[in-house]
Amino acid sequence: MKTPIPLPSAILQEDSLIRHLLANERAIMRPFPDSLEQRYWNALQERSASMIRNVYYIFILVYLVLGFITFPTVYFISEPVNRAHDLLLWLLAYTNGMICLGVLPIMAHVPKMLRHYNQILPVLTFLGVFGTCLCTMLFHQPQLAQQGSYLVIFVYMLAYFMSGMPPRTMLLTCALAGLTPLPLFMFLNIQIDPVMYFYAVILSNALGFLLAYLNTSRDRISFLQGRLLELDRLQSRAMSEELIRLSREDSVTGLANRRYLNETFSQEWERAQRSGEPLSVIFVDIDHFKAYNDTYGHLQGDDALTQVANVLKSHLQRTGDLAARYGGEEFIMLMPNTPPEGAKRVADKILAAVDRLNITHHGSHTAKHITVSIGVSTWQPLKQRQMNANRLIDQADSAVYQAKAAGRHCVRVFESERVE
Repeated sequence: MKTPIPLPSAILQEDSLIRHLLANERAIMRPFPDSLEQRYWNALQERSASMIRNVYYIFILVYLVLGFITFPTVYFISEPVNRAHDLLLWLLAYTNGMICLGVLPIMAHVPKMLRHYNQILPVLTFLGVFGTCLCTMLFHQPQLAQQGSYLVIFVYMLAYFMSGMPPRTMLLTCALAGLTPLPLFMFLNIQIDPVMYFYAVILSNALGFLLAYLNTSRDRISFLQGRLLELDRLQSRAMSEELIRLSREDSVTGLANRRYLNETFSQEWERAQRSGEPLSVIFVDIDHFKAYNDTYGHLQGDDALTQVANVLKSHLQRTGDLAARYGGEEFIMLMPNTPPEGAKRVADKILAAVDRLNITHHGSHTAKHITVSIGVSTWQPLKQRQMNANRLIDQADSAVYQAKAAGRHCVRVFESERVE
Protein backbone atom coordinates (compact mmCIF):
# COMPACT_ATOMS: atom_id res chain seq x y z
CA MET A 1 0.00 0.00 0.00
CA LYS A 2 1.39 3.40 -0.94
CA THR A 3 2.14 5.92 1.74
CA PRO A 4 -0.10 8.96 1.26
CA ILE A 5 1.86 11.98 0.01
CA PRO A 6 1.21 15.26 1.85
CA LEU A 7 -0.08 18.16 -0.21
CA PRO A 8 2.72 20.19 -1.88
CA SER A 9 1.79 23.23 0.23
CA ALA A 10 2.14 21.15 3.43
CA ILE A 11 5.54 19.84 2.27
CA LEU A 12 6.82 23.35 1.55
CA GLN A 13 5.48 24.66 4.85
CA GLU A 14 7.18 21.93 6.86
CA ASP A 15 10.39 22.31 4.85
CA SER A 16 10.48 26.04 5.68
CA LEU A 17 9.81 25.35 9.37
CA ILE A 18 12.60 22.78 9.64
CA ARG A 19 15.13 25.05 7.94
CA HIS A 20 14.20 27.80 10.39
CA LEU A 21 14.70 25.43 13.34
CA LEU A 22 18.09 24.26 12.07
CA ALA A 23 19.21 27.86 11.65
CA ASN A 24 18.27 28.63 15.26
CA GLU A 25 20.30 26.42 17.63
CA ARG A 26 18.39 27.60 20.70
CA ALA A 27 15.14 26.27 19.21
CA ILE A 28 16.45 22.71 18.82
CA MET A 29 15.75 21.65 22.40
CA ARG A 30 12.48 23.51 22.65
CA PRO A 31 9.37 21.53 21.74
CA PHE A 32 8.74 21.51 18.01
CA PRO A 33 5.21 22.20 16.70
CA ASP A 34 2.95 19.36 17.89
CA SER A 35 2.95 17.16 14.79
CA LEU A 36 6.73 17.43 14.30
CA GLU A 37 7.46 16.87 17.99
CA GLN A 38 5.23 13.78 18.03
CA ARG A 39 6.89 12.48 14.86
CA TYR A 40 10.32 12.90 16.48
CA TRP A 41 9.48 10.94 19.62
CA ASN A 42 7.67 8.28 17.61
CA ALA A 43 10.78 7.85 15.46
CA LEU A 44 13.01 7.68 18.55
CA GLN A 45 10.76 5.14 20.26
CA GLU A 46 10.55 3.03 17.11
CA ARG A 47 14.34 3.09 16.90
CA SER A 48 14.57 1.96 20.54
CA ALA A 49 11.98 -0.77 19.97
CA SER A 50 13.84 -1.92 16.87
CA MET A 51 17.13 -2.03 18.80
CA ILE A 52 15.46 -4.04 21.56
CA ARG A 53 14.04 -6.49 19.00
CA ASN A 54 17.45 -6.92 17.39
CA VAL A 55 19.68 -7.27 20.46
CA TYR A 56 17.42 -8.44 23.29
CA TYR A 57 18.80 -12.00 23.14
CA ILE A 58 22.33 -10.61 23.60
CA PHE A 59 21.19 -8.65 26.68
CA ILE A 60 19.54 -11.73 28.12
CA LEU A 61 22.65 -13.80 27.46
CA VAL A 62 24.87 -11.14 29.05
CA TYR A 63 22.48 -10.90 32.00
CA LEU A 64 22.62 -14.67 32.53
CA VAL A 65 26.42 -14.61 32.39
CA LEU A 66 26.35 -11.70 34.88
CA GLY A 67 24.24 -13.85 37.20
CA PHE A 68 26.72 -16.75 37.00
CA ILE A 69 29.54 -14.34 37.85
CA THR A 70 27.90 -12.32 40.62
CA PHE A 71 26.31 -15.22 42.50
CA PRO A 72 29.63 -16.85 43.55
CA THR A 73 31.05 -13.37 44.20
CA VAL A 74 28.27 -12.66 46.68
CA TYR A 75 28.61 -16.13 48.15
CA PHE A 76 32.34 -15.95 48.80
CA ILE A 77 32.62 -12.28 49.78
CA SER A 78 29.70 -12.34 52.18
CA GLU A 79 30.46 -13.39 55.74
CA PRO A 80 28.84 -16.70 56.75
CA VAL A 81 26.57 -15.01 59.26
CA ASN A 82 25.20 -12.65 56.57
CA ARG A 83 25.41 -15.01 53.60
CA ALA A 84 21.76 -16.05 53.51
CA HIS A 85 20.65 -12.41 53.83
CA ASP A 86 22.97 -11.17 51.09
CA LEU A 87 22.12 -14.05 48.73
CA LEU A 88 18.42 -13.32 49.21
CA LEU A 89 19.02 -9.66 48.32
CA TRP A 90 21.04 -10.73 45.29
CA LEU A 91 18.20 -13.04 44.20
CA LEU A 92 15.60 -10.27 44.61
CA ALA A 93 17.70 -7.73 42.68
CA TYR A 94 18.55 -10.26 39.95
CA THR A 95 14.91 -11.37 39.58
CA ASN A 96 13.73 -7.75 39.46
CA GLY A 97 16.19 -7.01 36.66
CA MET A 98 15.24 -10.17 34.78
CA ILE A 99 11.54 -9.23 34.91
CA CYS A 100 12.22 -5.68 33.68
CA LEU A 101 14.51 -6.87 30.87
CA GLY A 102 12.09 -9.67 29.98
CA VAL A 103 9.17 -7.29 29.48
CA LEU A 104 11.14 -5.15 26.99
CA PRO A 105 11.30 -7.67 24.09
CA ILE A 106 7.68 -8.70 24.70
CA MET A 107 6.61 -5.06 24.48
CA ALA A 108 8.75 -4.50 21.36
CA HIS A 109 7.14 -7.48 19.59
CA VAL A 110 3.51 -6.95 20.65
CA PRO A 111 1.87 -3.99 18.82
CA LYS A 112 -0.81 -3.52 21.51
CA MET A 113 1.85 -3.13 24.20
CA LEU A 114 4.06 -0.99 21.97
CA ARG A 115 1.22 1.52 21.66
CA HIS A 116 1.58 2.09 25.43
CA TYR A 117 5.36 2.53 25.24
CA ASN A 118 5.26 5.91 26.99
CA GLN A 119 3.42 4.44 29.97
CA ILE A 120 5.24 1.09 30.27
CA LEU A 121 8.86 2.33 29.98
CA PRO A 122 8.74 4.73 32.97
CA VAL A 123 7.17 1.98 35.11
CA LEU A 124 9.88 -0.53 34.14
CA THR A 125 12.56 2.08 34.73
CA PHE A 126 11.18 2.91 38.16
CA LEU A 127 11.01 -0.76 39.19
CA GLY A 128 14.49 -1.45 37.86
CA VAL A 129 16.14 1.53 39.60
CA PHE A 130 14.13 1.22 42.83
CA GLY A 131 14.77 -2.52 43.19
CA THR A 132 18.49 -2.21 42.44
CA CYS A 133 19.00 0.74 44.81
CA LEU A 134 17.05 -0.87 47.62
CA CYS A 135 18.81 -4.22 47.46
CA THR A 136 22.25 -2.71 46.94
CA MET A 137 22.04 -0.51 50.02
CA LEU A 138 20.81 -3.37 52.19
CA PHE A 139 23.91 -5.54 51.72
CA HIS A 140 25.73 -6.02 55.02
CA GLN A 141 29.11 -6.42 53.33
CA PRO A 142 30.51 -3.00 52.22
CA GLN A 143 32.29 -4.58 49.21
CA LEU A 144 28.99 -5.96 47.94
CA ALA A 145 27.26 -2.61 48.42
CA GLN A 146 30.04 -0.94 46.45
CA GLN A 147 29.79 -3.46 43.61
CA GLY A 148 26.02 -3.03 43.67
CA SER A 149 26.43 0.70 43.24
CA TYR A 150 28.14 0.03 39.91
CA LEU A 151 25.07 -1.93 38.89
CA VAL A 152 22.87 1.05 39.84
CA ILE A 153 24.94 3.29 37.56
CA PHE A 154 24.61 0.71 34.75
CA VAL A 155 20.81 0.65 35.18
CA TYR A 156 20.69 4.45 35.01
CA MET A 157 22.71 4.55 31.79
CA LEU A 158 20.59 1.79 30.30
CA ALA A 159 17.41 3.73 31.11
CA TYR A 160 18.68 6.98 29.64
CA PHE A 161 20.23 5.68 26.44
CA MET A 162 17.99 2.78 25.42
CA SER A 163 14.55 4.00 26.41
CA GLY A 164 13.96 6.58 23.68
CA MET A 165 12.15 8.67 26.31
CA PRO A 166 12.54 12.42 26.93
CA PRO A 167 15.49 13.07 29.30
CA ARG A 168 13.27 15.12 31.64
CA THR A 169 10.87 12.21 31.99
CA MET A 170 13.75 9.86 32.77
CA LEU A 171 15.25 12.36 35.25
CA LEU A 172 11.99 12.56 37.17
CA THR A 173 11.44 8.79 37.05
CA CYS A 174 14.98 7.87 38.05
CA ALA A 175 15.16 10.52 40.79
CA LEU A 176 11.88 9.32 42.27
CA ALA A 177 13.00 5.67 42.08
CA GLY A 178 16.37 6.48 43.65
CA LEU A 179 15.00 8.63 46.48
CA THR A 180 12.01 6.47 47.39
CA PRO A 181 14.10 3.92 49.38
CA LEU A 182 15.40 6.68 51.71
CA PRO A 183 12.22 6.97 53.85
CA LEU A 184 12.20 3.19 54.08
CA PHE A 185 15.80 3.14 55.32
CA MET A 186 15.00 5.84 57.89
CA PHE A 187 11.88 3.99 59.05
CA LEU A 188 13.81 0.73 59.47
CA ASN A 189 16.75 2.58 61.02
CA ILE A 190 19.14 1.19 58.39
CA GLN A 191 22.49 2.93 58.12
CA ILE A 192 23.75 3.55 54.58
CA ASP A 193 26.92 5.09 53.22
CA PRO A 194 25.80 8.61 52.20
CA VAL A 195 28.84 9.19 49.97
CA MET A 196 28.29 5.97 48.04
CA TYR A 197 24.57 6.70 47.83
CA PHE A 198 25.28 10.18 46.50
CA TYR A 199 27.63 8.91 43.79
CA ALA A 200 25.53 5.88 42.83
CA VAL A 201 22.09 7.48 42.90
CA ILE A 202 22.29 11.27 42.77
CA LEU A 203 25.43 11.99 40.75
CA SER A 204 24.99 9.14 38.26
CA ASN A 205 21.39 10.22 37.65
CA ALA A 206 22.48 13.81 37.03
CA LEU A 207 25.32 12.64 34.78
CA GLY A 208 22.96 10.35 32.85
CA PHE A 209 20.53 13.22 32.36
CA LEU A 210 23.26 15.58 31.13
CA LEU A 211 24.67 13.08 28.65
CA ALA A 212 21.17 12.11 27.46
CA TYR A 213 20.27 15.79 27.06
CA LEU A 214 23.33 16.41 24.89
CA ASN A 215 22.67 13.23 22.93
CA THR A 216 19.03 14.23 22.44
CA SER A 217 20.14 17.59 21.07
CA ARG A 218 22.27 15.79 18.49
CA ASP A 219 19.43 13.37 17.74
CA ARG A 220 16.99 16.20 17.19
CA ILE A 221 19.32 17.84 14.68
CA SER A 222 19.80 14.48 12.89
CA PHE A 223 16.03 13.96 12.89
CA LEU A 224 15.39 17.37 11.31
CA GLN A 225 18.06 16.79 8.67
CA GLY A 226 16.63 13.35 7.93
CA ARG A 227 13.13 14.79 7.74
CA LEU A 228 14.36 17.37 5.21
CA LEU A 229 15.68 14.55 3.03
CA GLU A 230 12.35 12.74 3.41
CA LEU A 231 10.46 15.89 2.39
CA ASP A 232 12.69 16.27 -0.68
CA ARG A 233 11.92 12.65 -1.59
CA LEU A 234 8.19 13.21 -1.07
CA GLN A 235 8.29 16.37 -3.14
CA SER A 236 10.07 14.56 -5.97
CA ARG A 237 7.58 11.72 -5.75
CA ALA A 238 4.65 14.15 -5.74
CA MET A 239 6.02 15.96 -8.78
CA SER A 240 6.62 12.66 -10.56
CA GLU A 241 3.09 11.45 -9.84
CA GLU A 242 1.68 14.81 -10.90
CA LEU A 243 3.53 14.61 -14.22
CA ILE A 244 2.23 11.07 -14.73
CA ARG A 245 -1.29 12.24 -13.87
CA LEU A 246 -1.08 15.16 -16.31
CA SER A 247 0.19 12.86 -19.06
CA ARG A 248 -2.80 10.55 -18.52
CA GLU A 249 -5.60 12.97 -17.68
CA ASP A 250 -7.85 15.12 -19.83
CA SER A 251 -7.39 18.70 -18.64
CA VAL A 252 -11.07 19.66 -18.95
CA THR A 253 -12.96 16.68 -17.54
CA GLY A 254 -10.40 14.96 -15.33
CA LEU A 255 -11.07 11.66 -17.10
CA ALA A 256 -8.35 9.60 -18.75
CA ASN A 257 -7.14 11.07 -22.02
CA ARG A 258 -7.05 9.20 -25.31
CA ARG A 259 -3.39 8.27 -24.95
CA TYR A 260 -3.93 6.57 -21.61
CA LEU A 261 -7.10 4.94 -22.94
CA ASN A 262 -5.09 3.38 -25.77
CA GLU A 263 -2.43 2.08 -23.35
CA THR A 264 -5.01 0.60 -21.00
CA PHE A 265 -7.09 -0.80 -23.85
CA SER A 266 -4.04 -2.66 -25.18
CA GLN A 267 -3.34 -4.19 -21.76
CA GLU A 268 -6.95 -5.22 -21.18
CA TRP A 269 -7.19 -6.65 -24.68
CA GLU A 270 -4.21 -8.93 -24.04
CA ARG A 271 -5.62 -9.91 -20.66
CA ALA A 272 -9.01 -10.79 -22.18
CA GLN A 273 -7.29 -12.76 -24.91
CA ARG A 274 -5.48 -14.87 -22.30
CA SER A 275 -8.45 -15.33 -19.97
CA GLY A 276 -11.26 -15.59 -22.50
CA GLU A 277 -13.34 -13.09 -20.48
CA PRO A 278 -15.59 -10.61 -22.33
CA LEU A 279 -14.45 -7.01 -22.82
CA SER A 280 -17.11 -4.31 -23.22
CA VAL A 281 -16.96 -0.74 -24.53
CA ILE A 282 -19.58 1.94 -23.83
CA PHE A 283 -19.43 4.85 -26.28
CA VAL A 284 -21.18 8.02 -25.04
CA ASP A 285 -21.90 10.98 -27.32
CA ILE A 286 -23.57 14.20 -26.12
CA ASP A 287 -26.46 15.10 -28.42
CA HIS A 288 -26.36 18.46 -30.26
CA PHE A 289 -23.29 19.59 -28.35
CA LYS A 290 -22.12 22.01 -31.05
CA ALA A 291 -25.46 23.80 -30.72
CA TYR A 292 -24.93 23.92 -26.95
CA ASN A 293 -21.54 25.61 -27.36
CA ASP A 294 -22.97 28.05 -29.89
CA THR A 295 -25.84 28.92 -27.55
CA TYR A 296 -24.10 29.07 -24.16
CA GLY A 297 -20.41 29.52 -24.98
CA HIS A 298 -17.40 27.26 -24.61
CA LEU A 299 -16.86 27.90 -20.89
CA GLN A 300 -20.34 26.66 -20.07
CA GLY A 301 -19.75 23.89 -22.59
CA ASP A 302 -16.68 22.76 -20.62
CA ASP A 303 -18.77 22.78 -17.46
CA ALA A 304 -21.37 20.54 -19.13
CA LEU A 305 -18.62 18.17 -20.29
CA THR A 306 -17.30 17.97 -16.74
CA GLN A 307 -20.74 17.19 -15.31
CA VAL A 308 -21.27 14.37 -17.81
CA ALA A 309 -17.74 13.12 -17.09
CA ASN A 310 -18.57 13.00 -13.37
CA VAL A 311 -21.57 10.82 -14.17
CA LEU A 312 -19.27 8.38 -15.96
CA LYS A 313 -16.85 8.40 -13.02
CA SER A 314 -19.66 7.60 -10.61
CA HIS A 315 -20.52 4.50 -12.64
CA LEU A 316 -17.04 2.98 -12.58
CA GLN A 317 -17.88 -0.16 -10.65
CA ARG A 318 -14.49 -1.85 -10.32
CA THR A 319 -10.82 -0.96 -10.21
CA GLY A 320 -10.23 -2.18 -13.77
CA ASP A 321 -13.00 -0.04 -15.28
CA LEU A 322 -11.87 3.13 -17.07
CA ALA A 323 -13.68 6.24 -18.28
CA ALA A 324 -11.93 8.42 -20.87
CA ARG A 325 -12.60 11.42 -23.06
CA TYR A 326 -12.30 10.11 -26.59
CA GLY A 327 -12.56 13.46 -28.31
CA GLY A 328 -14.78 16.57 -28.29
CA GLU A 329 -18.10 15.53 -26.76
CA GLU A 330 -17.36 11.77 -27.05
CA PHE A 331 -16.52 9.52 -24.13
CA ILE A 332 -15.61 5.85 -23.80
CA MET A 333 -15.99 3.52 -20.85
CA LEU A 334 -13.81 0.41 -20.90
CA MET A 335 -15.25 -2.46 -18.85
CA PRO A 336 -13.17 -5.66 -18.58
CA ASN A 337 -14.87 -8.96 -17.77
CA THR A 338 -18.31 -7.49 -18.53
CA PRO A 339 -20.86 -9.27 -20.74
CA PRO A 340 -23.22 -7.32 -23.06
CA GLU A 341 -26.07 -7.45 -20.56
CA GLY A 342 -23.94 -5.92 -17.80
CA ALA A 343 -22.63 -3.16 -20.05
CA LYS A 344 -26.18 -2.40 -21.23
CA ARG A 345 -27.38 -2.02 -17.62
CA VAL A 346 -24.56 0.45 -16.90
CA ALA A 347 -25.35 2.38 -20.10
CA ASP A 348 -29.02 2.66 -19.12
CA LYS A 349 -28.01 4.00 -15.69
CA ILE A 350 -25.71 6.59 -17.32
CA LEU A 351 -28.52 7.70 -19.62
CA ALA A 352 -30.86 8.21 -16.64
CA ALA A 353 -28.16 9.94 -14.58
CA VAL A 354 -27.44 12.46 -17.34
CA ASP A 355 -31.17 13.19 -17.51
CA ARG A 356 -31.15 13.87 -13.76
CA LEU A 357 -28.47 16.51 -14.27
CA ASN A 358 -31.17 18.48 -16.07
CA ILE A 359 -28.67 20.75 -17.84
CA THR A 360 -30.80 23.20 -19.83
CA HIS A 361 -30.25 22.98 -23.61
CA HIS A 362 -32.62 25.14 -25.63
CA GLY A 363 -30.63 24.44 -28.79
CA SER A 364 -31.43 20.71 -28.68
CA HIS A 365 -34.01 19.15 -31.00
CA THR A 366 -34.24 16.10 -28.72
CA ALA A 367 -35.16 17.51 -25.31
CA LYS A 368 -35.01 20.71 -23.29
CA HIS A 369 -31.96 19.46 -21.47
CA ILE A 370 -28.67 17.81 -22.43
CA THR A 371 -29.08 14.19 -23.50
CA VAL A 372 -26.69 11.50 -24.65
CA SER A 373 -26.71 8.73 -27.23
CA ILE A 374 -24.93 5.58 -26.14
CA GLY A 375 -23.53 2.62 -28.04
CA VAL A 376 -22.41 -0.65 -26.48
CA SER A 377 -20.19 -3.32 -28.00
CA THR A 378 -18.65 -6.43 -26.46
CA TRP A 379 -15.83 -8.70 -27.55
CA GLN A 380 -16.17 -12.31 -26.42
CA PRO A 381 -12.80 -13.96 -27.21
CA LEU A 382 -14.16 -17.50 -27.12
CA LYS A 383 -16.73 -16.66 -29.81
CA GLN A 384 -15.10 -13.91 -31.88
CA ARG A 385 -11.55 -14.87 -32.74
CA GLN A 386 -11.03 -12.51 -35.69
CA MET A 387 -11.24 -9.22 -33.81
CA ASN A 388 -9.11 -6.24 -32.82
CA ALA A 389 -9.40 -3.25 -30.47
CA ASN A 390 -10.10 -0.67 -33.20
CA ARG A 391 -12.88 -2.80 -34.57
CA LEU A 392 -14.49 -3.08 -31.13
CA ILE A 393 -14.53 0.73 -30.79
CA ASP A 394 -15.88 1.04 -34.34
CA GLN A 395 -18.70 -1.30 -33.38
CA ALA A 396 -19.56 0.84 -30.34
CA ASP A 397 -19.42 3.93 -32.57
CA SER A 398 -21.78 2.21 -35.04
CA ALA A 399 -24.15 1.50 -32.16
CA VAL A 400 -24.08 5.24 -31.30
CA TYR A 401 -25.09 6.05 -34.89
CA GLN A 402 -27.92 3.54 -34.55
CA ALA A 403 -29.03 5.37 -31.38
CA LYS A 404 -28.91 8.72 -33.19
CA ALA A 405 -30.86 7.29 -36.12
CA ALA A 406 -33.48 6.07 -33.64
CA GLY A 407 -34.04 9.63 -32.43
CA ARG A 408 -31.08 10.02 -30.01
CA HIS A 409 -31.35 9.92 -26.20
CA CYS A 410 -31.23 6.13 -26.08
CA VAL A 411 -28.92 3.11 -25.80
CA ARG A 412 -28.15 0.69 -28.60
CA VAL A 413 -26.12 -2.52 -28.39
CA PHE A 414 -24.09 -3.59 -31.40
CA GLU A 415 -25.39 -6.96 -32.52
CA SER A 416 -22.69 -9.59 -32.14
CA GLU A 417 -21.40 -11.11 -35.30
CA ARG A 418 -21.81 -14.76 -36.02
CA VAL A 419 -19.32 -17.16 -34.48
CA GLU A 420 -16.16 -17.25 -36.59
